[in-house]
Amino acid sequence: MKKIFSLVLVLMFVAGMANSQTFQFYRHSPRIIYGDTSLINATVAIGYFKNMTSTNQNFKFVRVLNSLPGPTWQTSICVEYCYASDQDTIPPRGAQPVTRAPNVLDSIQIDFLGHTPGLATVIIKAYLESNPSNFLVDTFRVQLGTVGIRQISSVIDGYKLEQNYPNPFNPSTKINFSIAKAERVSLKVYDILGNEVANLIPDKISQPGTFAVEFNSNDFKMSSGVYYYTLRTGSFVSTKKMLLVK
Repeated sequence: MKKIFSLVLVLMFVAGMANSQTFQFYRHSPRIIYGDTSLINATVAIGYFKNMTSTNQNFKFVRVLNSLPGPTWQTSICVEYCYASDQDTIPPRGAQPVTRAPNVLDSIQIDFLGHTPGLATVIIKAYLESNPSNFLVDTFRVQLGTVGIRQISSVIDGYKLEQNYPNPFNPSTKINFSIAKAERVSLKVYDILGNEVANLIPDKISQPGTFAVEFNSNDFKMSSGVYYYTLRTGSFVSTKKMLLVK
């Protein structure tokens, strides 16, 4: 696992240093896409690629990381066709090339299918067959379902966000909160730069009361550091700080 993440870091660094004027490749979807667990319906992430040269070019796409939260999950890459979930290189050997004319913008689709809640991360490397050493990478992430949430009291005690316990924590902690009515609620975790790293409640809560969320940092590939979590409803916002120590 350490070797995989080291490879990913190297790829991202080199790609960041590259100033490619021959093609474009970038994620169009949000940083994290939220969906529901399903037996048949995939949650889709979209990226774009474009030939910036003056001649036709063949594109290659390689899935360099396929981090899935469980054995019932799978991802597939779709460029013109949707390929088998175990196909990491698109197009595969012997298949028709992915050829695009000058200045043509097209899309690549990553299908995420999961039967259990969790967060999946896929990293795609893109390059032109005429120059494999000049490549770009981007990350696609999907969270399906909610983390463990349970109601611990039906007593209506207004709106409240409590300090997580334990704090500091590793890897799991519990966050209690109260809401005064049934409504859409979000409980999100952010890093110190303000980047969202987890959305713990992407759905509507159907009744008022006090609730507990079991939060496992390993599900979101979080490293040690200071994080902030924010409870937001239509009429209430509260933020608290927590510390992850590994």
